[in-house]
Amino acid sequence: MTNTLRRPNLGSLGLASAAAGLLAASFGLGQRYAPTQLDPRKAAAQVSEALQTASADAARSVVQVEAFRRSRGRLRKILDGSGVVIDESGLVVTNHHVIAGATAFRVVFTSGERCDAELLGSDESTDLALLRVTADREFEPMALRTELPPVGELVLAVGNPLSLGHTVTLGVVNGHGRNNLDIAEYENYIQTDAAINPGNSGGPLVDVEGRAVGITVAVGLASNGDEGLAFAIPASMVRKVADEIEAHGRVRRAYLGVGTFSRWEVSRSLRADREAGYTGESNVKVRSVYPDTPAATAKLREGDILLSIGSRRLTNSQSFTNALIEATPGEETTIRIWRSGRVMNVSAVLIER
Repeated sequence: MTNTLRRPNLGSLGLASAAAGLLAASFGLGQRYAPTQLDPRKAAAQVSEALQTASADAARSVVQVEAFRRSRGRLRKILDGSGVVIDESGLVVTNHHVIAGATAFRVVFTSGERCDAELLGSDESTDLALLRVTADREFEPMALRTELPPVGELVLAVGNPLSLGHTVTLGVVNGHGRNNLDIAEYENYIQTDAAINPGNSGGPLVDVEGRAVGITVAVGLASNGDEGLAFAIPASMVRKVADEIEAHGRVRRAYLGVGTFSRWEVSRSLRADREAGYTGESNVKVRSVYPDTPAATAKLREGDILLSIGSRRLTNSQSFTNALIEATPGEETTIRIWRSGRVMNVSAVLIER
C-alpha cells in the first residue's frame, strides 16, 4: 500500500509536465527547456521560487493606506485600502475612492512602520490618487510595466484586504479593454481572476518579475453576482495620471468639441452609411460640432464617423471617452474619419476640458 502511494501516476505526471511547460513559458523558461525535458517537480519548484521572490519584492513597496476625517475635534478613520510606492521620493498610488472625503492620510508598511502622507491630487475619472509619504526614510519603489501583459500571463494581486496585512493571491490575465462596468468614467481595464477582496483596492497587480501591470479597482460585478471577476487600471494610465498630478496637481483632460449619437440611436443612424459602403467597426458618429472648438477648426462635420484619435482605434462611446482621457491637451492629433463614402484624416489641436 505504501509503495502504491509513492509510485507516480503516469497520467498525472503527463498533465503535470504539460502544466510545468506552460508555467515555465510564463516565466521565460520555455526558451531554455522544452516541456518534455522539464522535470515537473523541478519546474514547480522554479515557479514557486519565482512567485515567492515577486511577493517578497512587492512587500517592500506595497502599503496600507489609512484615510481619516476630523469629526468632533478628533481624527476618525473613514476607510482604508492599499497603495504602492512608485518613486524613490515616496510617491504612493492608490484609488481615488480610498481617499475620497478624507483630510488626513497615513501609510503602513509591511514592517508595521506608520508614516504620515499628504495628498498631491486625485482623479475621479480614472479612480486614481497620488500621495507622498512625508517621513524622512528610504523607499523601495515598484516599477510600472506600461506594456499590457498578454492574456494568460500569471499575475499576483497584492494588498491589505480586511486590514489583515500583506496578502498575495495568484491568478492569470483574463482579458484587456474591459469597459461599460459603471465603475469610473475611464474604463479600459485588465481583467483577472486573482482574488481581490475589500481593502485590496489601490494595490498593484504584479507580474512575476515584481513589476506592477496595473492598480486594482473592483471585485466582481454586483449587478450579476460574479465574484470571480476583478479589474485593474493599466499601468500606462497609472503612469500618465501620476505624472500629471505630480506636475500640475491635477489631471488635464483633452476636449475635442463634438456631440455623438447615443448607443440607442446610432444603429439607425448608421444604416445609410452601411448602404454607402461603410464596413468599419466604429459606431462613434458625430451628431453636432460645437463652435470655436478644435473640432470646428479641424472642419469636422455632422455625420462624420470617427475611426481613430491618434493611435487609439475607436469602436464605441467608451473608447471615444478613453481616447480623450488618454490624450494630452495642446498636442496636435490626427483624427481618422469616414465621410461621404471615403476614409480621410484631419488634424486637431485638442484643448483642455
